[in-house]
Formats: sequence, C-alpha cells, structure tokens
Amino acid sequence: MKTKILFYLALILFASSSFAQNVGEPILTALHVSYPDNSTRFNPPVDVVTALQDAKTATMIYVSGRTSTKTPSPADEALAFKRAASARAYLIERGVSPLKIMVNYVSAADFVADNNTVDGRLQNQRVDIEMVFVPMAW
Repeated sequence: MKTKILFYLALILFASSSFAQNVGEPILTALHVSYPDNSTRFNPPVDVVTALQDAKTATMIYVSGRTSTKTPSPADEALAFKRAASARAYLIERGVSPLKIMVNYVSAADFVADNNTVDGRLQNQRVDIEMVFVPMAW
C-alpha cells in the first residue's frame, strides 16, 4: 500500500520539475478505528479524533474498510464499504475535501490480529486511515 501511495504522489507532485524542487519528503500518518460486530458507525477514540484534526491539510487520505470474516461474501463486502464510507463522511463533515479521500474496502483479508479471539476480531473489524502530508518549501 505504501508503494502505491508513493507512486501516486510521484505522479501528482512531480509532474512539473519546477514544482518538484519545492517538495519535501512525504509524511505518512496511519490511524486505525475498530468497529463492534456489524457496526458501520464511525466512532473514533479521542487520540484518533485529535490526529484527524490535521486531515484538512493532508495532501491525500486513504480510507480502507475491513471485516473480520474468514470467507468473503457480498454482505461482508458491503459492511467493509459502509465502514469506509462512514469514515469518509466523518472527514468531509469536518471540512476535508472529498477530492482528497480515496476509499478502499475488503472483507476476509488484511488481518492485523488473531481472528480466533474476540479481541483479535475486534482489531480486524476496522477502518485504516492513512493521511499523506507533503511539506512545501517555498
């Protein structure tokens, strides 16, 4: 995913060589918000709310919805999408341009914890938010 992010940034930011001279090293901020079973309500903890206050100044934001199911299904794909869409709506309601937000979703994949435990499934039922900041040196 990071390779894809850097590739798209390169396309966007280095289209003009004079512009490229004024661009700093991209900074990635990664956040994770877990969801209770079957929930699609974006309810970030306080530390994530604080970090998302900088979202308006991000160059690009990637929102990825996930589920903890072991076998993909249309219902789980819809659940993963709704989780990502709820996070996107949260950002837009707080002034982030929808043009900066890319949404991705997948079920039965990208597990970050043991899916055989209650705590592990809660960690896997999540939205990942990656904010990319590109410092400008004018």
